[in-house]
Amino acid sequence: MSIERIRNYIIENAQREAEQIIKTAEEQFRNETETASLSLGEKYQEMLHAEEEHIREDMKRFLGKLKSDCKMELLEVKNKIIDDVLHRAISRIQSLPDKDYLTLIGKWLANITDHLEGELFVNARDVKRITNAFIEDINKGRKTRINPNTTTIDIIGGFIVKTKHYEIDYTLDTIVKNLRTTLIPKLNDMLRLSDTEF
Repeated sequence: MSIERIRNYIIENAQREAEQIIKTAEEQFRNETETASLSLGEKYQEMLHAEEEHIREDMKRFLGKLKSDCKMELLEVKNKIIDDVLHRAISRIQSLPDKDYLTLIGKWLANITDHLEGELFVNARDVKRITNAFIEDINKGRKTRINPNTTTIDIIGGFIVKTKHYEIDYTLDTIVKNLRTTLIPKLNDMLRLSDTEF
């Protein structure tokens, strides 16, 4: 064999080997790139899913707090409406002319069983309005007497009758408190607000 031939043989073999090495390297690079790409894609999807879940949880917490805040504001508005209505009602009752106020007191006294004897306690303003003549007129239709007591009590209006065994409370304070308890469910019905509307 001539040197030229040997040299050409070595070069051809070297070229084939180089081409084979390049081809193998390209396949390896392609495989590693695909594997890395798949791995990165999976990691990206996992990160994306985790971030979406985190955002959903944050949104749930935010909406829960917003719902709670709205309920509290609604409760404050309801209470303010009820307080305002009751305050106006009390003011109107307190500003009634004596004749009308005494008619109201008379109706409330008529609700007390006529066989109960007791003392009538009122506030300082009503001690002047509720006269002995008014009490005598009330007692005419009763089997036992209700006697006025000049000791005043701290109430906004109305009265308390103290009998031997218990007290009968017709104070505006108590009537308003009971009325407030009655008004809250009615106001809820009127507003027709429920959890599903938030």
